[in-house]
Amino acid sequence: MTQRQKALLSCAVAAALLLSGCRKGSSDSGSMSSSNAMSGSSGSTSTTQTGGWKTGLGILTEASDEARTGTIHTIAAAVLLDGDGKLADVMLDELEVEVTADGKGVVTMPTDYRTKRQKGGDYPLAAASSLKKGWAEQADDFADYLTGMTPEQASMLETDKDGKAVDADLLSGCTIRVDKYRDAVAKACTNASALGAAKGDRVSLGVEAENASSDITATDDKDVNAEVDLTVVALTLDADGRVTSAIGDMAEPALTIAADGGVTAPDTVRSKLELGDSYGMRNASSLGKEWYEHSEGYCSYLKGKTEKEVADIPADGSDADLAALCTISIDALQKAAGDAFENASL
Repeated sequence: MTQRQKALLSCAVAAALLLSGCRKGSSDSGSMSSSNAMSGSSGSTSTTQTGGWKTGLGILTEASDEARTGTIHTIAAAVLLDGDGKLADVMLDELEVEVTADGKGVVTMPTDYRTKRQKGGDYPLAAASSLKKGWAEQADDFADYLTGMTPEQASMLETDKDGKAVDADLLSGCTIRVDKYRDAVAKACTNASALGAAKGDRVSLGVEAENASSDITATDDKDVNAEVDLTVVALTLDADGRVTSAIGDMAEPALTIAADGGVTAPDTVRSKLELGDSYGMRNASSLGKEWYEHSEGYCSYLKGKTEKEVADIPADGSDADLAALCTISIDALQKAAGDAFENASL
């Protein structure tokens, strides 16, 4: 065989291999497009970027009592998992509410329902910290430390008896207790699902808390339920600040106050998403939906909207398109979503 014949044969083989590779690539691309179409993606670019990206929200609420004092403690975590299932972005927040009562059953509720992130410099951690860093800075350092980990790796983060990290690298930027933050992140990862987030998005978190108690004095005939309504919204936003996915949840922890001022905390507090069908709204709903379905409707309505467009959604039910999806009160959800946008811009 001449050199020219050998060269022609080599070119023919290379062309055949190239054609085979292109056919295989086309087949794989079609499979990926089909898979993402099932998850609600649309368009070739969205299909390429969205595959497997998931948004998750985890809420841990604990209530405790001691004599005439009760505490409601909530930690919320929003996570974005990439196509490999690793943590691409994390945001945390925390709320501590203390309720007291005197010997005559008079209840004192707090006047400040801001979270630690919302308080910013008003939460006096920086001055007492060996790092001279505030709560948000340290919580964000913890979140950054988790980025790139699998949910399993994050859930196995080692802490000491005080709940603080033992890893020296993490301690160089975060010396606050992180065991509950770790658990909230793990819960958010477990809850995560593909809702439209994609590569390049960032996750944000908003919390709205308010006093939901109607009585302030317990009597022999009637205890007081000192209730705090907590509404939490997780958003993912693209580079243009538009919502790509959203999750809304709510919890209603309540402490029971007796006439002698004794405080009793519930054993467990489950959010409305966790309660699911057992929350019992379906029969009372004009749409025949449970609370979590109304929340999903509201969250789906946010997709593609900017901060201003979300803020402009009327909370009085006059938006016919939203009313077809959700008829629950959205006032607290709107406020929590606004907080998430604000946190994303900081």
